Amino acid sequence: MNRFFALVVAGIAIVPAISGKALARAMGAGQVTVAQTATPAVVNIALWKMRPPSKAGDPPRRVKTYGSGFVIDPSGIIVTNRHVIDGALSINVIFDNGDQLKGELLGAAPMLDIAVVKVHADHPLSTLRWGNSNSLRVGDSVLTIGNPLGLGMSVSAGIVSALNRNIEDTPYDNYIQTDAAINHGNSGGPMVDHNGDVVGVDTALYNPEEAGGFIGIGFAIPAEFARVVVTRLLDPSHPKPGWLGVTLQDLTQELSMALKVGGAKGAIIAAVDESGPAHAAGLRPSDVLTAINGLRLSDARAYLRTIVQIPVGQPAELTMWRAGKEHGIAATVAEWPNSMTVLSAGMLEKMSKMMPDPGLQLAPLTDEARIRYSVDANVKGALISSVEKDSEAADLGIVPGDVVSFVQDVPVATPGEVYEVTRRAYDDGRPFLAVLVQNKNGARWVSLSLS
Repeated sequence: MNRFFALVVAGIAIVPAISGKALARAMGAGQVTVAQTATPAVVNIALWKMRPPSKAGDPPRRVKTYGSGFVIDPSGIIVTNRHVIDGALSINVIFDNGDQLKGELLGAAPMLDIAVVKVHADHPLSTLRWGNSNSLRVGDSVLTIGNPLGLGMSVSAGIVSALNRNIEDTPYDNYIQTDAAINHGNSGGPMVDHNGDVVGVDTALYNPEEAGGFIGIGFAIPAEFARVVVTRLLDPSHPKPGWLGVTLQDLTQELSMALKVGGAKGAIIAAVDESGPAHAAGLRPSDVLTAINGLRLSDARAYLRTIVQIPVGQPAELTMWRAGKEHGIAATVAEWPNSMTVLSAGMLEKMSKMMPDPGLQLAPLTDEARIRYSVDANVKGALISSVEKDSEAADLGIVPGDVVSFVQDVPVATPGEVYEVTRRAYDDGRPFLAVLVQNKNGARWVSLSLS
């Protein structure tokens, strides 16, 4: 779903009547109770999405993706991440008991990675309550619940590793960092405290390897921010956030000396959106923002948080440091642009009729490939030469070097044969495609989505 520590537990011998084993059992039992209570209100979200072509000139692709969410109202109001539903052709909400309902997007926040989906059920749904993320402390126990890698509902335990993390994703960055597992597909799921209340919305993971998974550094949007945004999304009359179209970063002492800003504190402009008010007002990278409406702030996030609260259409009086002196510049605040992909009705219909792309590329199984991937000489089929990150194929554990030897009940030997059988199954209206993949560890069947 686009940026840190060791915990040592020492045994305490002051109360000999409570052994380490008994304490461990008590903590485990508490987590089990929380997980059992919270899980019915957590949902898996399966989506068909439009994904831009991987090569220039190719058409867009229809792909299957997964995410998570949680119910906050028994009428069917579900909170998830904006990036989970961005570009969705359809939204299918799957409950822990296996029930499936069609989801309808109610709203998505342009300034924070939060969206609200609605389902129509014939009975009241289990819900989760918002908790108090402001009361969290480093070391507090938390659970993350969701649908990692499309595997199905999963619960992970951990602690709050840090607070107020800035991953340079939004103006409001104030993320909760945790070592409770957050993998692709967990996005939009809840982080709950020992009471089972939502204290965060699982959103991001950090891994220096682009294709890597969870390494113990995950991030969740604090409930205090998420709850406010959800309230606004459910109230269309609420004022829209303001926007100037600038990317700011903190002005370090080294940058200040390089630009001869003197002792001024503020935020340096790293980029200016050509469609935004800042560009129209003449702002440019290297300008240093030292005050807004007379208010001098100390860091970039403080300035951006101020900008989003200025009413749309009102002027923002900016004090800028440029070429050795301060300048006053006025820029009219615009409405924060919606960063979601919006598809026309015609595009939706066209995309929904396209055969889906599971995110893998096929190639002939050559002698060179057999040596490279240790493919047995008796194995025949089409080589999987690459697998796209965050694709259905990747979620199913398919990797480069796997060999497709059967599609449905038909043996295949070339990429063309794989495509031919797949097309027939799609034209027949099959919802899934059975594929036998082999590698040096053996053979297994996987099912790829077709409709």
